[in-house]
Amino acid sequence: MRYLLLLPFVLLLTRSAAAQTRLDSVLTAEYQAGHFNGAVLAITNGRVVARVNRGYANLQFAVPITDSTRFPIASMTKTFTALLTLQLQEQGRLKLTDKAAAYLPELPANCQNVTLLDLLTHYSGLKNEPVQAYAARLTTLEFVRAYVVRDETKTAPGFNYNNVDYILLTRVLEAVSGRPYPALLQALILTPLGLKNTGVLTDQRIIANLAYGYHNYSFGENSKQEPLKNDNRELANYAGAGAVYSTAADLGKLVEALRTHRLLRPQTTAQLLIKPQQPAYLDYARGRPSIGFYVNNRTFAQPVLERRGSIEGFNSALLVSPDFRTTLIMLCNTDTGDLEKIGDALYPLLK
Repeated sequence: MRYLLLLPFVLLLTRSAAAQTRLDSVLTAEYQAGHFNGAVLAITNGRVVARVNRGYANLQFAVPITDSTRFPIASMTKTFTALLTLQLQEQGRLKLTDKAAAYLPELPANCQNVTLLDLLTHYSGLKNEPVQAYAARLTTLEFVRAYVVRDETKTAPGFNYNNVDYILLTRVLEAVSGRPYPALLQALILTPLGLKNTGVLTDQRIIANLAYGYHNYSFGENSKQEPLKNDNRELANYAGAGAVYSTAADLGKLVEALRTHRLLRPQTTAQLLIKPQQPAYLDYARGRPSIGFYVNNRTFAQPVLERRGSIEGFNSALLVSPDFRTTLIMLCNTDTGDLEKIGDALYPLLK
């Protein structure tokens, strides 16, 4: 009888070891080719089945990437911002159908009809920001005043991926809550979940264990001898669009909280988080937008929720099943690899 009770545990360990071996093999090959430098975490049914770290958090001083390395996660930040929006809706403090101008009446006249849902799904009709928006430090208020502009060349708003939507949304959340974005994130997500290695990038303090970023825009096309440059953008300007940093382990805890409904009610998760909110499949994003993810029902045998991020050298990807039981997290501090290609190779290995 004792051996029968131990059998499920032994099988679980065997599956975990197999997943670790399979993922390690793929990532080692990518690292040796110069196409991967980062951390990967795989989780099934709430248990870590693979954890791989390769390369350096700081190339100048050969500081290795470890489990405690914090990575700027770029546009994966948008999922945190979407979750905050849904939490405030559950609290009755806003509705997705609200117009942003209801909270920020100073918006330009031709931006008065943009709704929070438009911002969340990138159907706002707003222009993309220029690169100089990140040349010097700006507050969310300064950013909104300078770069919230309607694209008058389009007669009807369609999908247009940009950061302006989520920086404007960040400003709305600050107005609704009466708190700056970092404090709101801390209160509603980080403290409740114990995410001690996650926060918002700032120029006011040194962030321990934060990876440096390196880019050459090769995305898996060049050899590892291709030169890299240090990133130099004001990443804090991205606010709720791209200014969060985290570790693979903390992001795993976030996904587990979604699985166990610690952040959102089951109805909210079912109706908004995992259900598409716009009809069109977007090749650019590999899916239809939900609130916080893109629902991809074409690449794999079963639908997958995807969220990616890329700001110069910082690249991230999250692939997770709609029941949040199968999760793949990839964080990199270079853009030398194609995370879409790598993720497509790794995710099926978890099944």
